[in-house]
Amino acid sequence: MKKQPGGAVEEQDIERFMQEALKVAAAGLAKGELPIGAVVVLNNQVIAAAHTMEKSQGRLLVHADLLALEAADRIQPFPGQRRDAKLFVNFEPCLMCLGAAMSFFLGEVYYGLESPGDGATALVQNWLRRDADFPAYRVPKIQGGFLRAETIALFQEYVAQHSSGPMWEWAKSLAAL
Repeated sequence: MKKQPGGAVEEQDIERFMQEALKVAAAGLAKGELPIGAVVVLNNQVIAAAHTMEKSQGRLLVHADLLALEAADRIQPFPGQRRDAKLFVNFEPCLMCLGAAMSFFLGEVYYGLESPGDGATALVQNWLRRDADFPAYRVPKIQGGFLRAETIALFQEYVAQHSSGPMWEWAKSLAAL
């Protein structure tokens, strides 16, 4: 992943890995899951990928970003510095998933569509803590809005394929953003 002066990641690399997250989300959608996909990238390589699995596993704590981070965390020995790892997810992380990213010591998060109901970006932007408490534990750099329309299209497809229910209602509200 190329960095611009000042350490910024190039837009084309962000878009490439967001496309990977969208492919993973589409694979989940094909299995009847909500269309949320995530990839963990290190040294310009995808090292882990996952889609949300709430329907297939009948559980709630199986979000795409959490599962991708868990898969990356299982790699032993870890192939680099965790702070250099980046999470690309087509949907804004919730507080649980962002907390997992922080516990993983992830450096950066890129997402597509904002989550008005449970997105954690706004919550952590104002988080006050002392670096002396635990210097490595910090909020990663977070940027959103990448390939947003493509994520909305996946939620529209989910709504068209499914009927009523709480997840359908939630997906419908996102498809209308």
